[in-house]
Amino acid sequence: MSVQAQALCLFIILSGGVLTGCVAMQQGWTEEMRQTYYHAPQGAKLLPYAWFLALEQATNAQAFLSDEHVRKFGIIPDQNMLKNPDRLPVGFAKTFDQILQETWVGFTCAVCHTGEFFYQDHTIRIDGAPAMLDALTLPRAIEQAVGATLANPEKFDRFAKAVLGGDENATTRQRLVQSVTAYLQNLQAIKQIDEQHKTYPIQWGFGRLDALGRGGNSVLTKLDPRNLRPADAPVSFPALWNAWTFEWMQWNGAITQPMGRNLGQAIGVNATLVLEPGENQFATSVNVKELAAIEELIQQLEPPVWPSEIFGTIDQKKVKRGAKLYEEQCAHCHVPEMTTPNQHGRQFKRVNLIPLEEIGTDPLSATNFHDRMVETGPLGLGVKTAAEATQHLTSNIRNRQYHELKLSKEQQRSWDGYRPNLWRAPLAYIARPHSAVWALAPYLHNGSVPNLYQLLSPREERDAVFYVGSAKFDPKYVGFVSRKWLIAYFSLIHVFQGTQMWVMNFEMDRRPTGPLDLLYPNGNVGT
Repeated sequence: MSVQAQALCLFIILSGGVLTGCVAMQQGWTEEMRQTYYHAPQGAKLLPYAWFLALEQATNAQAFLSDEHVRKFGIIPDQNMLKNPDRLPVGFAKTFDQILQETWVGFTCAVCHTGEFFYQDHTIRIDGAPAMLDALTLPRAIEQAVGATLANPEKFDRFAKAVLGGDENATTRQRLVQSVTAYLQNLQAIKQIDEQHKTYPIQWGFGRLDALGRGGNSVLTKLDPRNLRPADAPVSFPALWNAWTFEWMQWNGAITQPMGRNLGQAIGVNATLVLEPGENQFATSVNVKELAAIEELIQQLEPPVWPSEIFGTIDQKKVKRGAKLYEEQCAHCHVPEMTTPNQHGRQFKRVNLIPLEEIGTDPLSATNFHDRMVETGPLGLGVKTAAEATQHLTSNIRNRQYHELKLSKEQQRSWDGYRPNLWRAPLAYIARPHSAVWALAPYLHNGSVPNLYQLLSPREERDAVFYVGSAKFDPKYVGFVSRKWLIAYFSLIHVFQGTQMWVMNFEMDRRPTGPLDLLYPNGNVGT
């Protein structure tokens, strides 16, 4: 076993994986690079840092951060202390908010873009792969745990001792009570607004997130409360490898510049942002230096190769047959041409945008962003499209941060990925290249097909209902085993329009037509 493989095996064992064998996915990263990706602070905020470490589960005295507990939300534990002395899970970082002068824990890219598979006795970590995060249940569990801490004197006593340490006295405890009460009241006020406006009419489930919807609400409602919209179009987490080579990113091809996209992501997960006019307008807790460093790391991330020693070898005769079929049936959409060199001499993959009426799949993610209009409030721009408003915000944040860091023109161009910060809202989805497609289940932009076998099968043979949440891999059908997972699970139900399914249809003469009628029966997830 190689030194890298031994290191990863030790890493997996320490992080709670149960295995007698393991495979190191050769993706071009060292362990130090991997840990930087997992825990570099990006300025996002979830909970005051000391609180997060001290928080107990709502119904018992066990740590909220226990490995067993965080796995229930699709979060990957990380006991590796390299760049992570407090053993935060993958995708969590300690961040200092310079504006508020406070230390928080917040998300990083890795929480949504790190995959972990289990097969027989093996644990397989794939960096940049879709996560199985349950992004709605986690914050609700945190709210319940904070509420239980306030309500239970014994819980609060343990919490206060852990948070305050040697500074604990009657005065500091009272201040802590006030701070926790204010934090909880804020969460409850947001929850009440969400319930009143039905912001989340469906459960997203594991491995899906309406990033444009929820992120937009997080940022745009700070401009004007009337900007709140239902976040009812969850999509799968796309793979990160090679994404930086695309001319346009996001499932709907909405963003071209990496820095603009990453700024939007960071402020969408509760980074501090000053919006009121004045000398501090567009000041933020977002750490653009770390965003640039993460983007540079991702450019070195290689797609994972099918681990034949674990899943079995691939029949090369079938590979040749499949290559011919792929060239005939798929390449015209999924193998992009290169753009002509831009003013910086850079070329990118011109990923194909497939119009909604042609692709015949769930249009909601694209139509929501296309139709969304924004009251810009303190920005003084009147009513703008969501794309225009977000482009304005991210451009001004970028400009302020670059100026404060005194970046050279070349450094700015490099951090920008040698392209402008442009946002748009096409009624289409990109046809992503299929590198390492085996690691991307469930399939399609909205995760509505459970495995690769069903994706390539006739539509009527696909499961109408399947379960997500299991990380047990099925190499025969290439996807995850569909089963009820632990206590929490969500079923995915395909959305029907008459007799047609709103999922990708390879029989082009039988596409769904007519207006979309979305139903979400019994709280299940519509796709």
